[in-house]
Amino acid sequence: MNTGQMALTIGAFMLLGMVMLNFRGLNFQNEDVLDTNTYTQQAIAIGRSIIEEIQEKPFDAVFNTKKIVKLTDLTACGPGSWESYPGYNDMDDFHKKVFTSPPDGTAPTTATPKCLWGTWGFTVTCDVRYVSDTNPTVSSWSRTWSKLVTVVISNEFSEDTVTMSYLATH
Repeated sequence: MNTGQMALTIGAFMLLGMVMLNFRGLNFQNEDVLDTNTYTQQAIAIGRSIIEEIQEKPFDAVFNTKKIVKLTDLTACGPGSWESYPGYNDMDDFHKKVFTSPPDGTAPTTATPKCLWGTWGFTVTCDVRYVSDTNPTVSSWSRTWSKLVTVVISNEFSEDTVTMSYLATH
């Protein structure tokens, strides 16, 4: 083999090495995208499940005992001191509630929503507030016939968060 052939062989191996490194780098990027998509899909499923659970609750606890209700009868957002999950009696009891996936190797408790069983690294933060009846994006300092439920789902393995909202009116 002469010098020209040797130089071509070395050049070919260098080119092959660069192609392999680029391919490997692209493969890692594809795996990151697939992982992120998996976490996002799980977060959406968890968020939908939490919102469905909230939707099953009455608009306000006062409706559990009264049939005719005035705005002044409505309760403040948040659970009473005697209430704990899963025994909430209205949708605003979820205000400022934070749920997390059970730590690895531990059994879930009744204080963990079933949608988080078998997951890891997820945190769900709930916010329920009264909003203006005419503009539901504006929080209201007084009680109204509209509540905005916002659920934020994050995962410690992903930078993306999923935010879902539900407007409840009565």
